[in-house]
Amino acid sequence: MEERLKKCFNAVFPDLSADEIPRSSSASVATWDSLATVTLVSVIEEEFGIMIAPEDYEYMISFDLVSQCLESKTVNA
Repeated sequence: MEERLKKCFNAVFPDLSADEIPRSSSASVATWDSLATVTLVSVIEEEFGIMIAPEDYEYMISFDLVSQCLESKTVNA
């Protein structure tokens, strides 16, 4: 799952290296704004075949938090 999530991050943030992606956050990536968050959510939903509720977008602020959210969505699916 982590590799697929890294692929999603790379699609939205192509300037990040593979080493930077796991440590990335909205605070550390200058291009990570609200539009990037919506784009990232869309890419993740398509890749994993899940729906992320708009109220969960506020948690989409780092690779770790996105990964945790994704785990909870796929475990409960």
